[in-house]
Amino acid sequence: MKQIRGFTLVVIQLVWDLWMGTARKGEFYDTQTVTRTRAGYFLFIALAGAAAISLVSWAYLRLK
Repeated sequence: MKQIRGFTLVVIQLVWDLWMGTARKGEFYDTQTVTRTRAGYFLFIALAGAAAISLVSWAYLRLK
């Protein structure tokens, strides 16, 4: 359960960073960690969220 909570917090942090990143300029971020496209970042967050929901659902059904 601790790992699920940690993973969920990481996903929430990524979503928060995406939300706050719309107002930040490019100079705020490190120049070596450049995101090529915003669509790729959205896709990564969507897949991470789907994986988190799937994992929690699977664990819930196994424990039920």
